Amino acid sequence: MPATVWRIYWATWLFNLALIAVDLAWGAHAGLVVRHDEIVRIVVRGLASLAVGALLLAISRLPRLRGTAREVFYRDAGAGILWIVTLAGFTCGALVFQYLSLTLAAPDIASSLVAADAWLGIHWPTIYQTVRAHAWLDAVLGAAYQSTWIQMACVPFLLVVTRNVRDYAEFVVQFMIGTVLVLMIATPFPAESAFVHFNVQDPGTASTVSDYLAFRIDHVRTLSFAAAQGLVSFPSFHTVMAMLFAYAMRHVRRLFPIFIVLNTLMVISTPSHGGHYVVDVVAGVAVGVLAAWISRKVFARTASPAEVSTLAVGQT
Repeated sequence: MPATVWRIYWATWLFNLALIAVDLAWGAHAGLVVRHDEIVRIVVRGLASLAVGALLLAISRLPRLRGTAREVFYRDAGAGILWIVTLAGFTCGALVFQYLSLTLAAPDIASSLVAADAWLGIHWPTIYQTVRAHAWLDAVLGAAYQSTWIQMACVPFLLVVTRNVRDYAEFVVQFMIGTVLVLMIATPFPAESAFVHFNVQDPGTASTVSDYLAFRIDHVRTLSFAAAQGLVSFPSFHTVMAMLFAYAMRHVRRLFPIFIVLNTLMVISTPSHGGHYVVDVVAGVAVGVLAAWISRKVFARTASPAEVSTLAVGQT
């Protein structure tokens, strides 16, 4: 990675460490309990992955590989792994922060979101019932909504093999910025899922956000990473991710249209399959655009003249 990108990389780790420190202090105060074996497993896997990434970078610098395709492959693969670990570490810290934010028990704004939907002429139960009444539509949107983790795995691989590692680095920064923006909004303005608000008990609905009331009302303080839930309704983080996935693939011309279609479907699926109000989606679009814009400014400001020229022309 260029020196400028390395500086951004180390800045992301400083932020990760600061987030972990906040989680530890707040978690101790709130009485949060996390299984030690899960923490050990995450740390060990993270350190092992960092070691592999560093090894690949070291191999890429061997004199006999200089100027060869293998040098590029090892360099890009090593850098890609380092950014993946950065994202994984941040995701764990943000997940803990999300749960801790519920312990504040700030006033729930679900009724206001329902009112905002109504002002737009939208009735969430109608959307849900319409989608569920058409098996093919339910299946297509369900697959799009569940593609999140598949895309999380595929995007770095595809960007590495197409020599767009810088775009993945930018994606990681965008993801972090987008998550922080979402948490900054959701912490003072939490909202129960539409599944809960409208008492939907179908499989895979209210049960997927059961921790929301458990942490807010029942004062549950035990968190399992393996069973963690996404508990932010407003803004829709799935919408943010859909936008960032598609944007990350913009220089892979053959795949970009596929990611546009897939993630458009993901955005459409968030009300019916994610229990989001439509205004959650609107807010998610705004956050996604802002995260991409901020990250773009950061990378452009730290780029060398040659890198700026590359960014302007684009890659294939």
